Amino acid sequence: MTVDLLELVLQNSPTAIAVLRGPDFVIEMANPACQALSPGESVGRTLADVWPEAVPLLLHRTDGQAVPFRSGSAAPVEERYFDFACVPFAREGVLLMASEVTAHKRVEAMLRAACAELAAIHANAPVAFFVIDDQFCVEKVNDLAARFSGKPIAEMVGRKPGEAIGCLSALANADGCGRGPACAYCSVRAAVLDSLSTGARYEGVEAWLSRSADGATEESCLLISTSPMEFDHARKVLVCAQDISEQKRTQLALESALAEKTILLKEVHHRVKNNLAVISSLLNMKADAITNPTAKEALRSSQQRVHSMALIHEHLYGNERLDRINFADYATELVRRLHAAAASEPDRITIALALDPIELAIEQAVPCGLILNELLTNSFKYAFRGRRRGRIAISFRESGGLRELSVEDNGVGMPADGAGETNGNALGLRIVAVLARQLDGTLQHEPCSGTRVVLRFPAGKAPGRR
Repeated sequence: MTVDLLELVLQNSPTAIAVLRGPDFVIEMANPACQALSPGESVGRTLADVWPEAVPLLLHRTDGQAVPFRSGSAAPVEERYFDFACVPFAREGVLLMASEVTAHKRVEAMLRAACAELAAIHANAPVAFFVIDDQFCVEKVNDLAARFSGKPIAEMVGRKPGEAIGCLSALANADGCGRGPACAYCSVRAAVLDSLSTGARYEGVEAWLSRSADGATEESCLLISTSPMEFDHARKVLVCAQDISEQKRTQLALESALAEKTILLKEVHHRVKNNLAVISSLLNMKADAITNPTAKEALRSSQQRVHSMALIHEHLYGNERLDRINFADYATELVRRLHAAAASEPDRITIALALDPIELAIEQAVPCGLILNELLTNSFKYAFRGRRRGRIAISFRESGGLRELSVEDNGVGMPADGAGETNGNALGLRIVAVLARQLDGTLQHEPCSGTRVVLRFPAGKAPGRR
């Protein structure tokens, strides 16, 4: 290489090249790239003036290291890194070469920080991690997975998943995981294999496993999620597992307690219904035993009121929810029974029902049912005297936060004083007024060709609460 060509290479090289002489390492020659180390003229200055961090390495002839360079004389303004190399040169000189690797160092630092963060997450995550390779073997696990299995990580890696976590079905078979009698039904195994073969993802897979832990047999419930991953054209699966055994045992205990209390509450409703039926029968027997028409009618009315309450408990007993009933179903049944029992000639009175399927809590269902009983009974008794045919329309709906029950007939109508030909219905109307107040509702007599009574009460309030 000619001198001119060498000069051209030195002038255009991105690597800082300098010739140092003497024990103080005086810079005898430097190419333009050296200005990255010293913005001013560097020839004639010592290396300690230009790049003090490099002096110890040069003294020990240590090269191949990334040496920091800090610009500024006081506080560091900027830190940069250079790959340092030095070789002996003619007349006891040293040839120093430095290539800037600041960007590489920063990327390397970021990668180290990211790896450290991932390692911390991997080690401290409250979920057990298993990486399963394409041979259905454990490739990696985290600390929680090792603590769950009771084995060191080194003993888990390379084994089948069932063997790694101590599944008794896998351990009991000489051929290992996948050959036991329960393996064909293992939802965890099926999910992982499907993720390996098709790339499918699974979330929230529950599986109870009988496993060996510290020499004892333990029933564990795992909540599994699988995520397929591609590495070097090979598919692997990340399995995340949570031990939810305690939560499931608590849930099962609560479900058992709830089932027991449901049975007890059903029995309570059943017994209340039976007791009310006994009271109704006693009232009926008493009514049959007396001859006074007024007293007999009073007992019959009381019997029907008791029956309407018993019917509510009958519906509660047969309902999935024991604190409320579908009032439309209840009203339909109550109307059918009243129509058959109260009307001397049921065929001459037609009933029209328009009932929305609204559920009422027992606190509202009882007074509402009693009100319907009283209004319908009054219509049967007094609305159609002296008439061959009649019609009663009953509706129940909800609108604007209010529930509305209306009973309308096309009978003789109600006099202005609210009594009728007799005062026989006065008690029933007083009962209706009292029950309407219990519902925080209003009772209105609206104009029509016969009699129309409308009960309105709040939909979202329990009786007696303001």
